[in-house]
Amino acid sequence: MKKEPHIAVLIMAAGASKRMDDIKQLMPWKDSNFLLETIKTVQKINLSSIHVVLGANAEIIAAQCVFQDINIITNPNWDKGLGNSIAYGVKVILKEKNTLDGILICLVDQPLLTPKYLQSIVDVFKMHPTKIIATNYGNKAGVPALFPKLLFQKLCELEGDYGAKDILNNQQHAIIQLEAGNQIRDIDTKEEYNQLLNQTKNEHTH
Repeated sequence: MKKEPHIAVLIMAAGASKRMDDIKQLMPWKDSNFLLETIKTVQKINLSSIHVVLGANAEIIAAQCVFQDINIITNPNWDKGLGNSIAYGVKVILKEKNTLDGILICLVDQPLLTPKYLQSIVDVFKMHPTKIIATNYGNKAGVPALFPKLLFQKLCELEGDYGAKDILNNQQHAIIQLEAGNQIRDIDTKEEYNQLLNQTKNEHTH
């Protein structure tokens, strides 16, 4: 029996969501808001630890959310972009946990993601523990993505606003891409948010 891999989750919630004109992490969704629902989704799969990287509006967000069994990491340089926040979060995690086999990176603004899909990423990783298990966005790979230990150092070196795209698109041979269908929709503007609400409302009434 193979031992379960140790996987930490890093939920990226540090951005200022300028295009939303509001605090995206706190936008009402299901029973609470984007951030808490993302955490709930992740909690349904059995992983070693869950970490949330906050940055913009960190105090307001922390004041409005009750976090249980979650490690909150606040990146003082969040305004340098998603790559910087990923690197910061990974460094903090690795200081605390050096036995990790993988780190699963998720975004706070993909509210349609299901535990089932995230579990499938973990299941594939168990079979291919040295590969990145990423999400297929047509011609490129994106997050949610699970990075193996041998790329932790690369994650720590990320900078700027491209998130993990550089790694995801330079490791072609070492990536397995999974299909998530419409779950990869990310919500960046009020318009997209309202479309999401209308769509889910319609789905519940039919």
